[in-house]
Amino acid sequence: MSKQIAVIGESMVEIKPSPQDKYAGPSMSANIGYGGDTLNTSVYLARQGIDVDYVTALGDDPLSDWLVAQWRSEGVGCDLVGRVANAVPGMYLIDLDDNGERSFFYWRDQAPARRIFDDADHAAKLFATLADYSAIYLSGITLALYSPAVHERLFAFLDDYRARGGQVLFDNNYRPRQWATVEAAQEAFTQMYQRSDIAMPTVDDEQLLYGAVNADDVIKRLQECGVGEIVLKQGAEGCTVVTGSEVVHVAAQRIEKVVDTTAAGDSFNAGYIGARLNGLAPAQAAERGNKLAAIVVQHAGAIIPASLMA
Repeated sequence: MSKQIAVIGESMVEIKPSPQDKYAGPSMSANIGYGGDTLNTSVYLARQGIDVDYVTALGDDPLSDWLVAQWRSEGVGCDLVGRVANAVPGMYLIDLDDNGERSFFYWRDQAPARRIFDDADHAAKLFATLADYSAIYLSGITLALYSPAVHERLFAFLDDYRARGGQVLFDNNYRPRQWATVEAAQEAFTQMYQRSDIAMPTVDDEQLLYGAVNADDVIKRLQECGVGEIVLKQGAEGCTVVTGSEVVHVAAQRIEKVVDTTAAGDSFNAGYIGARLNGLAPAQAAERGNKLAAIVVQHAGAIIPASLMA
């Protein structure tokens, strides 16, 4: 396997209203950017010097051209970004409350990223390319893009990929509105956990998906699925890292003010994955993840300026 990590998912155009006048009159000023959980992680991985390629699809419009140019400027590989004629990328709006907590509103149902594995022949060719990577990362939001038939193709590929020595990394990122039923999401997540070498769930998302569960319940379920390395994110409490019988709690970085929690988990994942790919132990990697997330939440938007990551 000659390449480091491939990240599968969707990035969208991000609209961020200016706080001073949002929803206040007949017009509204806003900042245009980009984001998406897996793309956020890809950018923060690239900024750490990790060789990362992003796997998605965009349209043939000017915004799609701009997105690819922005990702390449960050060092994210775009050779596996498909382009679909007469299509446009998805879009989302960030709405922040007074405490920096965010809500998202999406326009993405027809986004080309949803169809990247629909054609069996195209999917087979893409899977053959992905087999050259040492690690593959995706999220629950990635899974929500695809139909059950595509899930079957993806899971079959991941079984073969792991049998050949590839490592699969998964972040739960559960969004109820993206799934037809909670049962469908539970089935897909369980299947994914059974194929994950490293899982990076959050307690909140696990509770939302599986009901009243605590940290011990999450860890037990994932171990029963065969996950060898669990990084359970617990917000301000930090995270718990479980490898085999070893359980280590890593405290969160303390900060004075949270400005925007967008991409907190995505940046943590990047810090953790980057450290693990560079040979650091799990607890050290969690410290790196906490440190990066603490920087990101002190600034607005999913992707903060690289100059703030010194």
